[in-house]
Amino acid sequence: MNFRKRFWETNSLWFYFILASLHVHSAGYSKLDCETGTNAYVGRVQEGYEGDLEIIDNVRPNDRLVLELYFLPVGVTFLELVHSIGDSSATVRTTKALDAEQLKQSGGNLYYSVTCLNTGKENTRLKEIEDINDNPPIFESKAYSATVSEKLAVGSNVLRVKAEDIDISPGNNRITYSILPPAPEDLEVRSDGNIRLLNPLNYNNFQQYIFTVEAQDPGGLSDTTTVTISIEDYDNLNPYFDHILYKATIEENEIGHFSDVTPEAIKAQDGDTGINEPVVYSLTTVIPSEYQSNFDINPNSGVISVTTALDREEIDQITLYIQAAQQDDPSKIANAVVFVIIEDVDDNSPKFDQDEYIISIPENSAKDQFVLQIIVTDLDLGGFVGTLRFIPDSVPFSINPDGRILVKRSEDLDRDTTPSFSFQVEAQENPPSINKETAEVTIILLDENDNSPQFTDSEYEGKVYTDQTVGMEVVKVEATDLDEGPNAEISYFIEFGNEKGFFGLNEKDGAITLVQLIPLVENEILEFALYITARDGGAISRSTPAMVHIMALGESNPQFPQKTYQGQVEENQEDAQIVKVDFLSIDPFVPVNLTVETEGDKFAINKDTRVLYTKDKLDYEEESSYTVLLSISDGTNRDEASILVELLDINDNSPEIEDHPPTVSVSENHIVGEDVASVKATDADAGFNAEVQYTLLGGAGRFNIDQETGVITLAATLDRETQDEYHLVITAQDQGRPSLSTTTDLGITVTDINDNSPIFSKQQYETTVFEDAEVGADVVVIMATDKDDGLNAVVSYHIVNQQPPSDTPVFNIDSDSGSITLAEKLDYGKAKRYTLDVEGRDGGSPSLTGSAVVIVWVEDVNNKPPVFSKDQYDVSAYENLVGGTALVSLEVTDEDKDRFSKGHFIMDSDTFVINSQGVISLGRDATLDRETNDHYTLEVIAVDQPVDGLSSTAQVIITVLDINDNNPQILPLPEPIEIQEGKYTQTSPGEVCKISATDADIGDNGLVTFSTSSLSNFFSCSDDGTLQAISELDREMQDVYDVVITAVDHGIPQLNNMTTVRVSITDVNDNAPVFSSETYSRSILIRDAKVGELLLTVSATDRDAGDNALITYSFSEVSSMVALDVETGDITLTSDLSEVTEDTLLTLSVIATDHGTPALSDEAEVLINFKIASLTESVSFESSSYNFAIKENEPEETIVGTVKALTGSPLVTVNYNMKSHEDVFSVDAEGTIKALKSLDKEDVEWYILTVEAIDSRTPPNTAETTVSVQVENVNEAPVFDAEKYTANIFSIAPYKFPIVKVQASDPDVDESSELQYSLVKPTSVLDVEASSGQLYVLDVFSVVDPLVTYEVKATDKHGLFTMTTVEVHMKESRYGNSVTVISLNQPVYIVEKMIPEIEESMKTAFGWTVKILSVTADGGNKIRINSRKSTDKTYISFIAMDSSGSIIEADEVKEKIYTEHKVLASELEKIFGTEVKIQVEDSSGNFEGFSKEVVITLAVLLSLTILAAGVQLTLYIIKNKFDDKQKKMEGEKSYKFSIEHPVNF
Repeated sequence: MNFRKRFWETNSLWFYFILASLHVHSAGYSKLDCETGTNAYVGRVQEGYEGDLEIIDNVRPNDRLVLELYFLPVGVTFLELVHSIGDSSATVRTTKALDAEQLKQSGGNLYYSVTCLNTGKENTRLKEIEDINDNPPIFESKAYSATVSEKLAVGSNVLRVKAEDIDISPGNNRITYSILPPAPEDLEVRSDGNIRLLNPLNYNNFQQYIFTVEAQDPGGLSDTTTVTISIEDYDNLNPYFDHILYKATIEENEIGHFSDVTPEAIKAQDGDTGINEPVVYSLTTVIPSEYQSNFDINPNSGVISVTTALDREEIDQITLYIQAAQQDDPSKIANAVVFVIIEDVDDNSPKFDQDEYIISIPENSAKDQFVLQIIVTDLDLGGFVGTLRFIPDSVPFSINPDGRILVKRSEDLDRDTTPSFSFQVEAQENPPSINKETAEVTIILLDENDNSPQFTDSEYEGKVYTDQTVGMEVVKVEATDLDEGPNAEISYFIEFGNEKGFFGLNEKDGAITLVQLIPLVENEILEFALYITARDGGAISRSTPAMVHIMALGESNPQFPQKTYQGQVEENQEDAQIVKVDFLSIDPFVPVNLTVETEGDKFAINKDTRVLYTKDKLDYEEESSYTVLLSISDGTNRDEASILVELLDINDNSPEIEDHPPTVSVSENHIVGEDVASVKATDADAGFNAEVQYTLLGGAGRFNIDQETGVITLAATLDRETQDEYHLVITAQDQGRPSLSTTTDLGITVTDINDNSPIFSKQQYETTVFEDAEVGADVVVIMATDKDDGLNAVVSYHIVNQQPPSDTPVFNIDSDSGSITLAEKLDYGKAKRYTLDVEGRDGGSPSLTGSAVVIVWVEDVNNKPPVFSKDQYDVSAYENLVGGTALVSLEVTDEDKDRFSKGHFIMDSDTFVINSQGVISLGRDATLDRETNDHYTLEVIAVDQPVDGLSSTAQVIITVLDINDNNPQILPLPEPIEIQEGKYTQTSPGEVCKISATDADIGDNGLVTFSTSSLSNFFSCSDDGTLQAISELDREMQDVYDVVITAVDHGIPQLNNMTTVRVSITDVNDNAPVFSSETYSRSILIRDAKVGELLLTVSATDRDAGDNALITYSFSEVSSMVALDVETGDITLTSDLSEVTEDTLLTLSVIATDHGTPALSDEAEVLINFKIASLTESVSFESSSYNFAIKENEPEETIVGTVKALTGSPLVTVNYNMKSHEDVFSVDAEGTIKALKSLDKEDVEWYILTVEAIDSRTPPNTAETTVSVQVENVNEAPVFDAEKYTANIFSIAPYKFPIVKVQASDPDVDESSELQYSLVKPTSVLDVEASSGQLYVLDVFSVVDPLVTYEVKATDKHGLFTMTTVEVHMKESRYGNSVTVISLNQPVYIVEKMIPEIEESMKTAFGWTVKILSVTADGGNKIRINSRKSTDKTYISFIAMDSSGSIIEADEVKEKIYTEHKVLASELEKIFGTEVKIQVEDSSGNFEGFSKEVVITLAVLLSLTILAAGVQLTLYIIKNKFDDKQKKMEGEKSYKFSIEHPVNF
């Protein structure tokens, strides 16, 4: 819409211009005759036309013309007369578009008269207005309706529609009626608009017809109306409900009418609408029937009510069957069903399916793992709709809207740190409901076997004395496991070191006992080293080893391991343990006595528990510490130690409160913070036990107590009127543990002050008193109350002000009762209302007051005439005032009670009207014309009553003001209008021409000033019409300006007229010639040169015009080799160049000069290269394509490469231009290509560039080349997490036992997972898993050094690698001849796979537990056991252990192989399907002489077996080393060694 508006505003002038051009014939021509007058027909014009209507000639210089109405006044409202005194012609033109419809009274003709004022003669004119179809038909009503009986006869008229077209010509206003589809078959519309019945009506088929009638004129313009015809019926039908089915709603817990009934209120009516007999409603059935009594129906209205409230949670829908019977005939009935929906009220809180949820989940559960389903229900409709949240929300779980609890932070689920989480889950209904409920949630973390058992000590020691007995406990090992349940159930095993079987180990409690006596040696200590394993009960068991050193002791002296002990004990404690002392002895073989040497009456020591305890209650106040001397003796040897015992005080005295008054009084204005009272308490104890602190209960927060001093202060202001007594309970409590306390009561009485003002029962009292009331008559009683007590609450009443005032009071007031009476007679003429300010004053000191207002109205007697506010009203109105506009409001007052409310006005005028409020307005059909009548004098009478009213008169003078209704007229201008180009300014303008205009208005309305368009920055027009140039005019930029001149009068609103002045700019010589190029060049072969040959042409242009633009060419110096045409600029060869013997460059300066005054010129350079040899006039690259590479991540401005183009001439230069990927690469003047930013191979690997070379020739030559740039990947070496890794392993570490895991990362994208790990130098001791970096044991038997170092490297897929160092610390262990070696004629890689099966087969055959220590290929221990080469012999080293865990010696094992070889063969048959030879070998792998060969046929290859108990099999590989040193140690009675914990896996 805005666009159309702007388009119309911008183009309307052009539209009217075009329209005027199409109707140039519309202006009629006539001659004026001011002597006799004329009558003329001046042609025909279409309505809507704007412009000249008549050109009048034969106007004499002294004729004074005016445009006047003729025949009908409407004609001149469209016209104006344009004539200047002295002109021989005049023009009648339109002031607005012609409208034939407004000229309907004159038949569409325009009548007017051009009257000669100097002779009084009229020249009447008739202009015929051709009507156009610009108005559609309009219906008198947008909707018609009628009601007819279904018995209406066919052919009858039902109703008539009528439309009117205000176009005046029959060809445009003739109307045709039609019914728009879908049209009813039973009705038609006739040409006169009557709707006629075509077929009989049937109420049962149609009760109503609704259709659309269209009225259309011949031009296709139309209007529509809606016709509704309702059909009435006869009494032949039963009643009917508007709807058979109703749905009604009511909130639960409510009684009364339904809140909503759909599709509308329940209503039944007689089916015969013409009769419409009343119906009676009844409730026939309710389903379920037990709710029949909950409902009632109004028999007259059908409104159903709920009489007993319903509960939606009990039932949410009830079905009602209702009946409507015709009142005059109960047999005529109608039935309907009402479904009653009981709407939910939020009267139930959410409910969890459980009050408490307890669930167990594995620790370390993954993020988003399901934990628990919370189900929240709500008996209200829709169930629970709200939010769920945790309290607190810091728990590592999340809850979904559906109640699913998920793991939020897996890292927080560590049972060892937090075994369970307890929190609340809150169900909060959505607003506006505030219902919420909480449930307790406990999530117990189930243990995952993620902790290995940990011994309490790394090493244990036990002792066996000379009095040793079988079964005695030697030492007890203890391990703990942070896990729980089976994962924390620890079993203990002796793995090695019990070869002689002296010791037994309780698997459950770790107690090591003596199972056979040890042969002790006098004065020697025999040492035994047991290798103990603690293994948990996890599905995948974890274990930890420890060493136990047992010493078998000979005789020893008893002694204390330390000389001084310290302990503490509370006072008054009898038999209280203080401290445990340790001592060493060989007891019980040599009995010892443990004796308390000092303070024996107070202390004793238990010899069995070695704990010192009190024999009696000790008093801290008597003695705070004791030194007790102990001694130990076996009768021969003796040792002493002392114990410092410190007594601890206990709290055994309560505080005692000193006497104080039971009640204190406090004024209600007591200052907050000041003391009220105080209490004092003392405590006989000392220290914290004697420190007393005070607390206070009661007082409604009005009092505080200082917890240190017991001073009670006021904490908040007191108000006796709110509360006048307080009861405080004060507690004095010491700081002992447990603390003791005492309480006391204190009463506070609040005394009154006068702090409340009286308060009136009303802030404003109103009453009415007749003005004839007698003095002393009661007026009103006022009352005020005071919340204070005693005299502070006694109120007295006073009148403090009376408005309007009087010499003597009009009213009296009783100071005690507040009764106001009349003190003197009332006069309505003096006062119609009295306002009394009254006060209530209390009896306090100082007194407080309250105030109120009493308004007394005085009733009047009517006896005064109305009075105008003025005797004369002067009013002004503009002549363009719209009919109906109000001009003035006459103000009339009347002192009577009714004032002028029943009065009216009388005024006699055809032009103006007055309403009952005294507003004078211009009549709706009246107009004001200042030129016809410039003022009106009216007389207005005001009458206060319709009958026998009193009256008064006022005069109204209305002056008609002129309006600005004439546009200025601009006089014709001479042509052409010119000004010379130049620099003009506001202060130094250039005059262009003088513009004049006239205006028919007077005063400011006829004062004309001029201006230019605001869009013109080059010209201005002064108020007197002088057009001036005010800015620089450059003819070369613009040689013609169309300046819009506006003539504006000074009326309000201002009227204007516009004209366009075309200003031509004349030229001055202000532009020098300009050559087309600064340099002109040409190369020519001397041998091809010809005299007169055109070498090149120079060319210059000049922006000036005429002679100023004519150009002459010349050289600055004359040349003998070339000539220059002064007019064309052609340079020709004038020499045969015979004297030129080498390449020569001729340089000349050429000048272009114009013919202006003064002349201006320009200069250019001419280069002519005379060549001896051939030349190339082109540019080309050295290569048609270039290939460069750049590494990724290089910095900005990195050089990629250089391209080069050749021109064939040293005089020609080359510039380069990058035509693609300009945002990534650049090329400079040397052809060097640089990267503008760092590049990433993963984003773009290849860039294809186009580089352009441009030479300096005229015109320039160009060439292109293709440059391919590859972004190369930068492969960075992997990086290990550590520069060095360390590991500790035992010399008995099992085969493939994991040692340590090295880990490296690759900085290259996504290549860390492709790293390969390997040993720099292969070794038989260990190896590394290529993909994971896990180092594991192969064979450590051959390692002698305690520290070995290996290098591991990580290699990426490109071959780039890095290395790290692994230091392995070897821990020695010694075992005797318990290792047995056998050989199988099977490849080593097959045997390795079958290790668990082989161990199980041997266990079945021998009845012992077998652990394979190593598997080696042919050649024995020196061959790497991880070899995958197939051999015919594989060596297996193993140990066997009996049920007690003792290792069986090799000789016994070999004997067992001989005796149970058949059973062994049977078991191995289940593993190997090929023939196998089993030989018993010595420790070096040599044959020992087992003559029997066991041939076993392989039946089936079984998969690896996992032990059913879930115990992880640990393979111990023990390397037998039988050197001289070890053999020597075998003969020793005892030995000692240490072992560190191996790496857990």
